[in-house]
Amino acid sequence: MTDRALPARGPRLLAVQGAGRLVGWSLAAGNGRQLAVSSRLYRNEVELVAALRELLIERGSLRFAFSQDQTRAWGWAAFLPPRSTRPGPLAEEPVARSARGYLRRDQCRQGVASFRTGLNALERELRTSGGEGRWPW
Repeated sequence: MTDRALPARGPRLLAVQGAGRLVGWSLAAGNGRQLAVSSRLYRNEVELVAALRELLIERGSLRFAFSQDQTRAWGWAAFLPPRSTRPGPLAEEPVARSARGYLRRDQCRQGVASFRTGLNALERELRTSGGEGRWPW
């Protein structure tokens, strides 16, 4: 038995197969709890990687909207900042959303904070691992 602690497990980015041959993503915390999922599905991995790259680059400028569904569960959606080069309908489409519903608004806000922390950790891991252009799936 050793006294060495296991390294802390960081967030994981998972590719998710959707209907047909579409793909999306899911961000899970180190403990396995899902933090967020992509709001849309992509035609192929090239589109998925481009969307994730933009999400990571723009993570500090994301705008978040909070809402309740018909069961009164709180959820959030993340939007990229407006850009004249982004096609019209996609400018108002969320890029990520909460992976689950929350009982209270403050829990939902904490979910956003966990998502932001996860994105920052993921970007740091990709940058420091020398894996430019390499995605963890």
